Amino acid sequence: MDVAVAAGLCLTRLRLKTGLDPALPTRYIVFGGLRDVDPLEQELLDRSDCAFLSVDDLRRTSPELDRQMERLGRLTDVIYVHIDMDVLDPSEVRGHSLSVPLGPTSRELAVAIERMFRHPRVGAIGIASLPFGERDPDGLSLKAAYRLIEGALRGYGSR
Repeated sequence: MDVAVAAGLCLTRLRLKTGLDPALPTRYIVFGGLRDVDPLEQELLDRSDCAFLSVDDLRRTSPELDRQMERLGRLTDVIYVHIDMDVLDPSEVRGHSLSVPLGPTSRELAVAIERMFRHPRVGAIGIASLPFGERDPDGLSLKAAYRLIEGALRGYGSR
């Protein structure tokens, strides 16, 4: 939903109140590991210029990952990488109510993030939707988030 707001696809007043004007063009958006999309969301995505990386692209750090970073780097000065934790394999986010099967592990995604952060225009990472407290009693989700951050740091450090 937040991406749809930022892209000007819904809740215009909310976007304007946050100061995001104009809306982010959808060609600036790359979804990675997207797999549980309802029909109305799919309709919006089909009409957009968003790009997509499959779970397999993330797992294998396929050349498509580099192509998308290069493409975005030609469009903008700073690339922001955002991860919703429900993209991961449900075994690492057991307390998340929106996780779906067949996601990458945090180790796999950390390698992909490391690769992304090697690109000189990648400048920020956000991790959202992290189960915590009673929803992550053994700390698995927190450890998974740390792995993602460590991947970003390794990539940044290798520039």
